[in-house]
Amino acid sequence: MATKKDLVEAYSFSRRRLVTAFVSGAPGGREVEPTRPGRTIIGGAALAVLLLAGAAIAGVFKPDVNIDWEQPGLVQSKEKGASYVVLEPDADGNPQVRPVINITSAQLILGEEDSVPEVVPQAEIDTMTPGADIGILGAPVTVPETDDLIQTGWTACTDDGQGLRFDVSDTSRVTAAPDAGLLVKSQGSFYVIAQSRPEGTETSRAYSYELPQNLPGLDNTLRALDLPILEQAKVVSADWLALFPRGGALDFAGFDLAGFGEVSDQAGQGGLPDSARIGDYYEIDAQLFVVTRGGPAQFSEFARAVYLDARLPRVARDLGLTTPPDVTAGVEPYLDAHWPGAALRPVAGEQCARLEPEFGSVPGVVLVELPEDEASAAEIDGGERDVTVDPGKGAFVLSGGWESAQVGEPFVIDAKGYSYALIGTDAVANLGFGDDDAPVVPDSWLELFIEGEALSVDAALCPPTRPEELGQGTADDPSGAPSGAPSADQGGESRSCE
Repeated sequence: MATKKDLVEAYSFSRRRLVTAFVSGAPGGREVEPTRPGRTIIGGAALAVLLLAGAAIAGVFKPDVNIDWEQPGLVQSKEKGASYVVLEPDADGNPQVRPVINITSAQLILGEEDSVPEVVPQAEIDTMTPGADIGILGAPVTVPETDDLIQTGWTACTDDGQGLRFDVSDTSRVTAAPDAGLLVKSQGSFYVIAQSRPEGTETSRAYSYELPQNLPGLDNTLRALDLPILEQAKVVSADWLALFPRGGALDFAGFDLAGFGEVSDQAGQGGLPDSARIGDYYEIDAQLFVVTRGGPAQFSEFARAVYLDARLPRVARDLGLTTPPDVTAGVEPYLDAHWPGAALRPVAGEQCARLEPEFGSVPGVVLVELPEDEASAAEIDGGERDVTVDPGKGAFVLSGGWESAQVGEPFVIDAKGYSYALIGTDAVANLGFGDDDAPVVPDSWLELFIEGEALSVDAALCPPTRPEELGQGTADDPSGAPSGAPSADQGGESRSCE
């Protein structure tokens, strides 16, 4: 017999079938399962997530048009991508908005921190009635970041009959050759190129040493130095030769023998002959000693080879001593010539130099050899020069002399191999190099780059003009410059807008 529970369940079943029949009208009276509430909840949650994501994306791409047009800054057109510099209001308090032709010019005007652009609809920009274009035509699109600077290790290679390959890279593509030497010919003169002997706190660096003209027996000197003879000299350009500082000439002029030919103050003392004169010499155990004003000085192997074959003002006598005289020793009279200390070996392969400047020190250059393909001049035609810089890299240096440690004109180098002079301390700071310790690079090395436009705040505020177009303007605005930009009367640092 059915219980009360069974009757209730039967009634509920019949009721559901009746409701289903009226609502769904399924053929054959099939019952449709009622929808579970969980599906509705999940679907609603998914829809809410999509709506939130869409709102977030719209917020990213929708620019903030709440721009303070009286606050200097950089804006970028949403539709056209063009950049505009917002300058200080003019004398009448009107906002100044000017199209700027490159980001470097904007950075010169605004500084590094204020050069981050805000994306703004073009219609909003047009309401400010932008003025004429400003900026430096020919400025780099961007300058390298401080983390991308290559300040040392630049190489310059050449070879007989070849051009010059100038390579600026973080990767070493050459082999150091501190004990090697070169014999080169440039513009009719012969030079030995080698590294000096370290003296005290002075590090070794390479120098060019000119050989005397028309000196008989010069090949004997070169053989004594283990170098090729004159006929085997490599022909190099004056530009490449200038990559080395000048050392003392390899003749009598390289010796600071004051009083040469005068009787020595020590003559007749301690076993030194009475007739000993300044410039006379003796050899003991293959070591050459030359009488100087301060006493006999021991010469290095390199200096010995030069002295014995040098064209002297008078004949220097061999004193023939077999034991050292008991007198005060003299100082080597050729220290200022910066000569090597020993004989050399020929450089292997091409003639290569590597610049190794350091902040606070005079520029250093050394001899290197065996360049890899990227640094080699093998594919460079004679008279040509190829400049390569690692992609995305550059340099910030001071252009100075060989004896300058911290003084020079600032230059920035871009990845295309162009050098740009930075005019004014504000240009250095605005481009982000104010705190960078720039080493001094000799002018001769900097001249290997392609010369670019000078960069200054004043020039960035002027209309873009080519050098031959300076002095031209419009009838309404002869200068085209914004209010406050340099004029002929104001004396802009790099150029005038008039």
